[in-house]
Amino acid sequence: QSNPQIAVSVKISYLEVYNEQFFDLLQENTKLQDLAVMDDVNGNVQVKGLSLKTATSEEEALNLLFEGETNRAIAEHQMNKNSTRSHCVFTVHLDIRSRIESNEKVVRSKLNLVDLAGSERVKNTGSIGKTLQEANYINKSLTFLEQVVIALSSKSRDHIPFRQSKLTNVLRDSLGGNCKTRL
Repeated sequence: QSNPQIAVSVKISYLEVYNEQFFDLLQENTKLQDLAVMDDVNGNVQVKGLSLKTATSEEEALNLLFEGETNRAIAEHQMNKNSTRSHCVFTVHLDIRSRIESNEKVVRSKLNLVDLAGSERVKNTGSIGKTLQEANYINKSLTFLEQVVIALSSKSRDHIPFRQSKLTNVLRDSLGGNCKTRL
């Protein structure tokens, strides 16, 4: 329902984690980017240099998703002709504020939709060269994600190893912050 007293802004970002490097899937030249994970002034995770595109409708948001998909790293191996070689994070950023009270607090929300590349048994896929290197990065980052989830579920654990990989670092506030996570 539409409430004329509330203004909602929706922005979209689409991040690829390929071989432990970040790429902005909504930029034309994804290979010439300097993206880095950092905390904003409120301690929330953000990716410096990642583009945010405004979406005024569901159709515009879906078009951004499809646009980003065309820029993903894909390769062929023995078990899959179109194997994604990276993890991706499609994020919907929401800002909700009052149109009437200018000094009222802005509510910020973030929804991360994560597409994880599947772990690979190298002996089954027959990967060599570049696809072998990609498989190693995929498997390593999935192992680090598993370690973070195990650490978060352990009540006696003091340290959570978020910074072991770029994937777990960028998902830090979604995994262990003020959030709800569904797998």
